[in-house]
Amino acid sequence: MVVATVGEARVPAQLPRILKDYTKAAIRTQPKDLLIWSAAYFRSMSNGTSPPVKDRLEFPIPESESGISPGVLRVLNHQLSSEDSVTWENLQEVCEAMGVAEETAQDAWQRAGGGDGGTVEWDHILSHIAALSTHSLVEALQLVMITVTDDPVSQKVLCNTLVDHYHRLHTHTNITPTDQYTEAVNYLNDIANYNDGYLVPSDLTRASCPPLQ
Repeated sequence: MVVATVGEARVPAQLPRILKDYTKAAIRTQPKDLLIWSAAYFRSMSNGTSPPVKDRLEFPIPESESGISPGVLRVLNHQLSSEDSVTWENLQEVCEAMGVAEETAQDAWQRAGGGDGGTVEWDHILSHIAALSTHSLVEALQLVMITVTDDPVSQKVLCNTLVDHYHRLHTHTNITPTDQYTEAVNYLNDIANYNDGYLVPSDLTRASCPPLQ
């Protein structure tokens, strides 16, 4: 179907809607490199996959050397969590489109156990990207919660999900879990038992919460 003609040129009927959706997505996402992001956007639309678009506008845009913000990490999660495992090429492509520093992506890939030609579970990469983009373990875990939650208001996540990420980051610097780790996990489980198995980010900074190390 054609909505207009200019000489020999034909304007497809879908073009105005496609351009409108693209413009709204670009404004909401505020990509660092519009051309690279645009190529990734239209490639995703052509392939029928989740496009690299933030679910809401971040304003002001958080400053970060890593290029990671809660909105950016949620996009990475949307695009990569559906895969059983992720290749370096997958991760690099999505990170480049969203303006994530290549050094951050490489460090997270290596910390998660990635190698040449291999694959890594996305959850493992997510843990380490969050840790590389924050200043403390608590901040990293809170960023993970904001990223994976299905409830943007309470930002609640299942306790088991959080503990998996906590264990991954704790054992990255400790060969075996410490007594402090066990105490903190027991505390978080107790809190979750009163909330249908869920935790919210503020639970990690309660005065009664043991230090998360």
